[in-house]
Amino acid sequence: MNQNYEEIKEILQNEPENPAKEELLTRLAANSEKQLFYARLRTLILLAAVAVMVLCLVMIVPAVLRSIYQADELMDQVSETLALADQAIASVTEMSDSITEIGENMDTFLEDNAENAAGVMEKIEAVDFEGLNKAIRDLGDVVEPIAKLFNKF
Repeated sequence: MNQNYEEIKEILQNEPENPAKEELLTRLAANSEKQLFYARLRTLILLAAVAVMVLCLVMIVPAVLRSIYQADELMDQVSETLALADQAIASVTEMSDSITEIGENMDTFLEDNAENAAGVMEKIEAVDFEGLNKAIRDLGDVVEPIAKLFNKF
């Protein structure tokens, strides 16, 4: 900046005195200095902003990547859980169908054998248990002497 100011002074010394030109050149030099100052300030602010952005990226990107990785793992676990739930539902459905089939078979079995069971119950009721007990006692009385006889030999 000082170099520009020196060049302007040299031009002013070589030219005849003109107060308007001199004032104009002085203002031009001052404006040039201001522009240079603001350009440097703008550059520093831009560099600071870039540094802050890089710092933010360095701090935020790993956290975001970790979150994405954890979300991916969570989605894998959810997928596995859903697959297991689907298998469990299929097993429950199959078991329900089997239970329904067993119930239907049981109904058919009971219907088919109800008459036979009734007949068996009638025959059991027709048995004379008192007479059967008397016959067993009589048989025991007959067999006892034979058993004693065989035991002696």
